Amino acid sequence: MIPPHILDQRYRTFYEMSPDFVCTLDENGIILDANKRMLEHFDYSKIEIVGKPCFDFITPEYKKTALDGFKEMIEKGIGPLIEIQLRKKNGTTFFGVCQGARIGGELLESGIYLITIQDVSLIHEALEKAKHAEEQVEKKYAELKKTYDTIIAAEAKYKNLYDNSPDLLRTIDLNGIIVDCNKSYVNNLGYEKEEIIGSSIIKHTAERSYDEMEKGISHWKVTGVISNVEIWLKRKDGSSFPTLLSGTSLYDDKGKLLGRIVSLRDVSDIYAARHTIEQDQKKINQQYEDLKKTNLLLTATEQKFRSLYDTSPDLMRTIDNDGIITDCNDAYALNLGYAKNQIIGMSIFEHTADKSISHMTQSFDSWKSGLSITNKEIWMKRKDGTTFPALLSATTFHEGDGKMRSNTIIKDITELYNARKKIEENEAHIRKQYDELRKIDKSKEEFLTMITHELKTPLVPIQGYVDILLTDTFGPLTDAQRQRLDIIKSNSKNLSKLMTDLLDVQKIELGQLRISKTKRDLADIIRGLIENITPTMEKHNVKIMTQLQPELFCMCDSLRIEQVIHNLINNAIDFCPKNAGKIFIKLYAEGDSARIIVKDNGVGISKTHLDQIFVKFYQIDTSVTREHGGSGLGLVVCKGIVEVHGGKIWAESEGTGKGAEIHLTLPLVDYV
Repeated sequence: MIPPHILDQRYRTFYEMSPDFVCTLDENGIILDANKRMLEHFDYSKIEIVGKPCFDFITPEYKKTALDGFKEMIEKGIGPLIEIQLRKKNGTTFFGVCQGARIGGELLESGIYLITIQDVSLIHEALEKAKHAEEQVEKKYAELKKTYDTIIAAEAKYKNLYDNSPDLLRTIDLNGIIVDCNKSYVNNLGYEKEEIIGSSIIKHTAERSYDEMEKGISHWKVTGVISNVEIWLKRKDGSSFPTLLSGTSLYDDKGKLLGRIVSLRDVSDIYAARHTIEQDQKKINQQYEDLKKTNLLLTATEQKFRSLYDTSPDLMRTIDNDGIITDCNDAYALNLGYAKNQIIGMSIFEHTADKSISHMTQSFDSWKSGLSITNKEIWMKRKDGTTFPALLSATTFHEGDGKMRSNTIIKDITELYNARKKIEENEAHIRKQYDELRKIDKSKEEFLTMITHELKTPLVPIQGYVDILLTDTFGPLTDAQRQRLDIIKSNSKNLSKLMTDLLDVQKIELGQLRISKTKRDLADIIRGLIENITPTMEKHNVKIMTQLQPELFCMCDSLRIEQVIHNLINNAIDFCPKNAGKIFIKLYAEGDSARIIVKDNGVGISKTHLDQIFVKFYQIDTSVTREHGGSGLGLVVCKGIVEVHGGKIWAESEGTGKGAEIHLTLPLVDYV
C-alpha cells in the first residue's frame, strides 16, 4: 500500500522528480512503489517492479551487503549508507549509494520503509580512469578506489530526506529567489540559513559560471528540466567549487509552475580526478616520447656494438650456461679456421687445446659461480689441430629468458708469447752478467776499503813528524823549510779528507753510515763551527755573516751536521772571489722544519748543472787546468748525511757569476 504521505502534492512532486532513485519497501523487502526517475533508469514499468523483492535487482556480489543493511534498518529504523551494484532490465549494471529509513509519524509501526539510491557510476568511471592513468604512469600502482562519499539522510518524512541530503538542495521561485535549502547547502556555502532564504541564486554563483547559469535558466523555462550542468558556486568567504546542477520543476495542484527544486552535487573530487588524469596523460605522453627516443638510441647502440662485435680484431664469442657457442665474430671464425655457421652450437672445449682443458674447466666453473674472469691464459686449438696461446676474459649478461650468458674476448698473444720467451732468455743472460758485475763491484768495494785504509796509515806519521818539525824540536827552520813543511801539512790534510770522504760515500751507498742523535740547538752548532774556522776565513780574507734564529732544536748527530756546514763553507770559500769573498748563513723555522741557507758571492752555477753537483765525482769544470780543485765527493757526503737525518738538500743559483745558495732542511723537535 502506498503511504498516504505520498499523496501530499509538494512532497509527491519531490518524490517523483527527485534526481535520486526513490522507492518504498515493506518489512520483507517487497517493492511497494518507485519514483519516475528510478523506473526510467531501470527501464521498467511500475507494474513490472511493484511487488518484486528489491534483492532481485541487486547483483549477487552485493546481495549480502544489501541484506545486512536491510536487517540493520529493520532493527534501528534507519539503515546504513551502503554501496551496491544494481542491474537494469537490459542486464547492464551500475553502482549506487543506498540508504533507507522507516517512515515515521502515524505509520511508525506500519513496517513501510523509504529507500533512496544515488547513481555513482560517474564517480566509479572517474576513479577507474584515474586508476588506469596511475597504473600507466607508475606501471604497477596499487588498486585505486575512491568512493565519493555521499550521505543522504533519509528521514521518516520527505522533508527530512530533503534537509539531510548530502547534495546541496535549494528550492527557488520563478524569479530565481531561494525559498528553501537543506543543511548541506547551508554548511557548504558558509551562511546561516536565514541569510540564504530570500537571496538570489546569482549571489551564490561564481562569476565564471554566470553565462552557464543564464543558459541553464533559459533551458529550464523552455523544457521544464535541467540536468548535470557544470556550475561553479561561490561561498560566503569568496572561495568557489565545481558542482553538477540538476533541477526539477514544482507545480501546484492545478499544474501551475511554482518554481523548482535544484540539486547541486559537489564534484570537487571528480574535478580534481579529471585534472589529475589530464596531468597523468601529459606525463604518459612525455614518457612515451622519451621511450621512443630511448628505443631509437638503444637500436643505434645495438647496431653500433653489433658492428664493433663483428669487426673487432679480437676473437669474440658468446656462450650459454652449458658452454655452447651461440654467436661469434668474424675474427674468431677466421682464426680458428671454421665457417661461422660451423661454430654455432659447438662446445668451447672443442676449441681448447688438450693441455688447457683443465684450466678452461676451472675458468668455466668459476664464471658459472659468479666470479669475474680476466686475462686467463688459455691455449686455443684451431680446426687444423694447431694451437696458439691466448688471454681469455669473460663478462656476464642475462637475456629476456633470464638465463645467464657470457661474452668472451680472446686475445691471440702468440707474438707476446714469443717475445716473453725471448725476454726470459735475455733475463737469464742479464742475470748472469749482473752476478758477474756484483762480484766485480764487491771486489772494487773491498779494494777501495783496503786502499783507503792503507793510504791513511802512512799519513799519520807524516802529519805527526811535520807537526814536530814545525815546533823546531830538531832545530830551527829556515823560512824556505817552514814554507815547504806547511805545504806538506796542507796536502796531507787534503789527502786525509779525501780518504774520509771516500769512506763516508762508501758507507752512505751501503746504508752503513752510523749517526748518534741527541737534541741540539742548531744555532749553537753553527756558531761553534764558525768560531773554529775563523782563522781560515781571515787567511782567505772572506767575510762571513749570519742570521740565526735561536732555540730551533733537532735530533741530530752534531759532528755530522758540523761536517755538512763545514763542507758547504769550504766550498763557498773555494769559489768566492779572492780578497772579496762574502758568505751569508741563515737559519730559520719553516713549518715543522728548520732551513739553513749558505749563500756566497762566488762564480755561481748554471741552472743546467744544479741537480748534478750532488752526483759522485761530478765537477762543473772537468778540464785539466780547472781553477778549483776537489774530488767531487763533498756534496755527495753532505746529501747522504742530511737525508739520513730525514732532511733535504738542494742548490739554487741565478746563473754563472751570480753566486750560489745551498739550502738544506732538517726536522724540528719540541724543546722539553
